[in-house]
Amino acid sequence: MKLVEASGDARTIGQITGEALREEIRQYMDLLKIDQRHCDWERRWPHTRAALERYIPLVLEEMEGTAEGANLPPEVIFKLNVPAYKRDLDPPQGCTNVAFSEGPDGAIWGKNNDGGEPGKQAPPVARLVRRNDGIPQLNWTFCGMLATIDGFNAEGVAVGHSSVGSLFEQSSHHVPIRLWAYEGLFRCATAEEFIRHMCEIPTFGKGYSSLLVDASGMICSLESPCPLTQVRWPEPGETYMNCSNYYQLGPISEADWRTPEGKKNAIARARVLDERFKGGKGGRDLEAMKQVLSYHGDPGICRHGAHDVSHTEYSMIGLCAKRKALFLHGYPCEVQEYTEVQL
Repeated sequence: MKLVEASGDARTIGQITGEALREEIRQYMDLLKIDQRHCDWERRWPHTRAALERYIPLVLEEMEGTAEGANLPPEVIFKLNVPAYKRDLDPPQGCTNVAFSEGPDGAIWGKNNDGGEPGKQAPPVARLVRRNDGIPQLNWTFCGMLATIDGFNAEGVAVGHSSVGSLFEQSSHHVPIRLWAYEGLFRCATAEEFIRHMCEIPTFGKGYSSLLVDASGMICSLESPCPLTQVRWPEPGETYMNCSNYYQLGPISEADWRTPEGKKNAIARARVLDERFKGGKGGRDLEAMKQVLSYHGDPGICRHGAHDVSHTEYSMIGLCAKRKALFLHGYPCEVQEYTEVQL
C-alpha cells in the first residue's frame, strides 16, 4: 500500500495524488469495469455535480485535479467517486470496527477492511492530505477514490465504515456520503462536530454503519441507510463499541441490503467483540486492539475467506490522543508490522 502525501489547494492535492497513482487508478478502473456500472450516468451526473458545487466545491476541484494528474478524462474519476446505487454493493463482503473511549493509550479506533480474495482486490492507498483551509487528515481508500469513510485527522477524530446497504430511495440530487464524510474530517475537530456535519444534509450511497471516536474519548456509531443518518450511543458506562455490516438500531435494523449469509456473519462478529470487551473485559490498550484485529475464531475478525466469507485486505488503528495512526496491508495475523504516521 502506497503512502501518498499531498499539500496545498484542493486541485494541487488532486494532481499530486493522480500522478502518484496513475498505474493503480487504471488497475481499479479495469477491475470495476467502470463504464458498465454507470449506465444512467448522463441523466444522474448533472444533479450530483450541482450538489457537489453547492456543498463541497473543493472536493469536486480535487477530483478534477486527480484526473489531470492521472492523465485521464475527468468523468473516470467522477465515476470512481460517485456511487452506482445498489450496483455499488457486493453483499457478502464487509468490515469490522472497534473503538475504546479510554485506556492506557487513550481513546483508540481500529478497523479491518475486508473484501475479495487476494489477486482480485482493489488497489488501496493511504493518503496524508494537508489542504490549505482544513485540518490535516490521513485517509485510507482505493486508488482514484478520494475517500471511503475511513480517516483520522490531526485533531484526533477517527472514523471507520462498514458497508450495510440501504433499502430507502436514493437521489442523485444529494451529496455522496463518502465525499461528505471526507470533507467532514477537514472541518471537524471533535466527534460532536462530525456528528452534526454528517446529519446536516441528506446523502446518497450504498448505506453504512460507521464508528466514530475522538481524542476526548467520545464514541458513537453513525448508522446511515442513505439518505438518513441516525446516531447509536454506547450503553451507560460502557467504554467500548463496535460496528460491523448491519444496523444495530431497532427502527432501521431491517433497512439493510445484506444477504442472509453476510448479515449472519456480521452479527456474529459483533457478538465476538461484545464477549471479548463488553463490561470492561479484554483490555483497552494498543496491544488489545492489535490482538483483536488479528483474531481467528468462528467467526474471525482477521478474515481469510471460506467460513469467514470475506478476506481482510488491510488494517488501521488510530491513537486519538496521541494523533498517531498505524496501518498495514494484508492479513494482520501475518504482516504484524504496522506503518506509523504522526499527524
